Amino acid sequence: MRPLIVLFFVFAVFGCGKESVPDKVIPVAGDDPRMNAAIDKARATVKTFIDALQSPKPGQQGFSVKVVFTDGDNDEHMWLLPVRYDGKKFRGTVNNAPQTVKNIKMGQRVTVEPSKISDWMFVENGKLVGGHTVRVLRDAMTPADRAEFDKTAEFIIE
Repeated sequence: MRPLIVLFFVFAVFGCGKESVPDKVIPVAGDDPRMNAAIDKARATVKTFIDALQSPKPGQQGFSVKVVFTDGDNDEHMWLLPVRYDGKKFRGTVNNAPQTVKNIKMGQRVTVEPSKISDWMFVENGKLVGGHTVRVLRDAMTPADRAEFDKTAEFIIE
């Protein structure tokens, strides 16, 4: 069983003035059913993200996709921001500082097919849309950690 490392990104998505909090790396087992279901849901609903990204409505911002990077036996999921879609692939900039993979760097531009993402998200009128893995991680937090997360996140999770 390979460990799955998920970078927990939600802070400073679009710099709206809240205090920036460093990304938190949360290890998740590669066979975790809730996380794998969230990744499957993100991939199955990526068209919703693509449609919004290509024609954003007023109040929609912070478009980002999460991608897994592999280096030997290490997998690390990181967010790309900003991101665009060229009709076939996402192109974006790695927005997290890698912790376990050494073949990718924060700020590096990458290209990925929609079938290879592990999550997508954007914020619409202050509320999270998508962010399936973010929701799983938040649900697993202690009540105190969840309250701190909710206080520092730049969106509401319904």
